[in-house]
Amino acid sequence: MAGDRRKLRIEMEGGRQLLGAFVQSHDPASIEMFGHLGFDFVCVEGEHSAMGAETIRALVAAAELTPAPPLVRIAGNDPVLIAAALDAGAQGVVVPRVDTGPEAAAAVASTRYPPDGGRGLGPGRAAAYGRRIPEYLASANAEVLLAVQVETRAAVDDLDQILAVDGVDMIFVGPGDLGASLGIADPRGPELLETVESILRRSKEAGRLTGIFAADPEAAERWRALGTDLIVLGSDLGWMMAGVESALGSLG
Repeated sequence: MAGDRRKLRIEMEGGRQLLGAFVQSHDPASIEMFGHLGFDFVCVEGEHSAMGAETIRALVAAAELTPAPPLVRIAGNDPVLIAAALDAGAQGVVVPRVDTGPEAAAAVASTRYPPDGGRGLGPGRAAAYGRRIPEYLASANAEVLLAVQVETRAAVDDLDQILAVDGVDMIFVGPGDLGASLGIADPRGPELLETVESILRRSKEAGRLTGIFAADPEAAERWRALGTDLIVLGSDLGWMMAGVESALGSLG
């Protein structure tokens, strides 16, 4: 809702690399805490965490109390879900399982106002419940981030067509699902790493921003060294489990 907050898409287009984390917990305190830990952004994990629109809106609002602006990974390539996340005030959406050029075009239409798309204009939280509609309408198409996930064999096969779609700001790689789709058993093996690097390189060559999920700091350093623009490092629940397991392990 704050019109003068940092804009993640513009920062990356200016050359800044960003590091954030998924937040799976439904409690706004979790995302508020993570937003104060030093991440550049936080990403509400709406795909695998059974969150409704009300929960996502509450988490986005809580994130805006911190220095880390919010993104949302939605549950699917659905215009209703995309609109709800953006109307809540998210600075962008990560859309999972975008496998073809037409599917990418559909995601663009859902995130852009006319004439660039078909997003509906309403008195949502992003527009201060109607008080700032003219200002939000004037800036949203240039500032909202659309990241489409390449995480299947079909998406790799159709990557050139996805990259050809105007309005796709970022190609975001999901290494785990991609490896499963390609039948690659070793998530750290050279075959999967080479495939991911190829996707990132081709996306950069096409003038797109790039993003990826990193399960641990070692993976994050690898992708950052390759120039990846946005890295999601783990999740709040993952870090919680790791902390508990470490503490219990240290007790013997």
